Amino acid sequence: MKYENINQKMLEMKDEIFASIKESVAIESVKGEPKENAPYGEGPKAALDHALALGEKLGFKTGNLDNRIGWIEYGEGEEIAAVLGHLDVVPLGEGWDYDPLGCEIHDGKMYGRGVLDDKGPTIGAIYGLKAIRDLGLPIDRRIRVMMGTDEENGSSCVKHYVESNEEMPTIGFTPDADFPVIFFEKGQTFWELSKKVEEKSEVKVISIKGGTATNVVMPKCTMVVEGDFDFAETEGITVSKEDGNTVIVSAGRGAHGSTPHLGKNSAIALFKALKAQGINLGGDLQKVAEFITEKIGDETQGESLGIHYSDEETGNTSVCLGMIDCTEEQISFTLDIRYPNHGDRDELVGNVRKNAKDYGLQAEISGEGKMLYVSKESELVQKLMSVYTEETGDQEQPIAIGGGTYAKAFKNMVAFGPLFPGDEDVIHQPNECADVEKMMKSYQIIAAAMYEIACK
Repeated sequence: MKYENINQKMLEMKDEIFASIKESVAIESVKGEPKENAPYGEGPKAALDHALALGEKLGFKTGNLDNRIGWIEYGEGEEIAAVLGHLDVVPLGEGWDYDPLGCEIHDGKMYGRGVLDDKGPTIGAIYGLKAIRDLGLPIDRRIRVMMGTDEENGSSCVKHYVESNEEMPTIGFTPDADFPVIFFEKGQTFWELSKKVEEKSEVKVISIKGGTATNVVMPKCTMVVEGDFDFAETEGITVSKEDGNTVIVSAGRGAHGSTPHLGKNSAIALFKALKAQGINLGGDLQKVAEFITEKIGDETQGESLGIHYSDEETGNTSVCLGMIDCTEEQISFTLDIRYPNHGDRDELVGNVRKNAKDYGLQAEISGEGKMLYVSKESELVQKLMSVYTEETGDQEQPIAIGGGTYAKAFKNMVAFGPLFPGDEDVIHQPNECADVEKMMKSYQIIAAAMYEIACK
């Protein structure tokens, strides 16, 4: 096998790799309040500090741009071959069978927030750098393992890197999606729909809250109503009395915002149940309930919003209701909308705003991601495909995804791994885990790919 030496070297470091992943996962690197020298909060900074310390311990050059993004580098030359991962994670959430910060191994799987997305692959790439150096493999480009800390909340870290006129990668990939190679990523718009409550509800609703992040299908939604409220329990929805109030909890199933059809949205289920039981909340809150059931409902491709675009090569529009926060004074919720090649961004924006206005809601874009398209015939895609085929024997073809990655921030970069075809996608969900054998295989592939793109 062409990469036998790299594969063997990575296997020799398996215990060391897993120990470093465990140290990183133990850091709860969810975005927090900005602090001095910690623009994304203490957790992301601690994760970056750990990775940079690991790089220094292994004897590499390191760099740190304003505690937003750092890098570990090896080699000489004017050009850079980059591997770009991220060390921030989505909130832990509820429903874990094992400690989400523990990296426990059960039945051949390692459990923990970040083992897949994206601490495991990023740490794996650092050791891939070590393998290339220790083996003395000849390379033409410097290899830079870059580590961002705000990927889950808009990727401002890489935007800062670009705007700071740092050295741009010549070629690269991010191990933050699927194998074999992601040649296309959908366009993205992230929305906040809101309304100041002017017309009170007939039902005394104290709050409706749910969600863990904009880009996650809402796994749980809780509605609190003052006093005794007549609501029948139904599948996935429980009712209890607490402190003189009625508490209704809707349990769904989380999924990544790019694949909402794989989840079950708890807020949508709650509002549908209210409707099915003939309960009219009244006031502005009822308008929100009607928008969610009539314009989203069980649809995940934006049909009723007038934003359904379909492309044979790059897929369909996706719509995800991520978070909701309703009080007696203010109503707000988020939408994560992604559209394929040939989708009309301006039409999409116009239709979302028009539909929101029809229900008395204000719709504002909170973030946006451009499309990414790299030709299947490019040097980058061809090299990565060659590595994947050599390492696995699979004859898979490059794919398009709804997810957005760091690759969009740079020219000549794509997503590459770590999930294999057919693997269950548990990213952003309780019990995020990775098969330990597949983890090591993905790191071997990443290391081989690093070597290939560093050679002209």
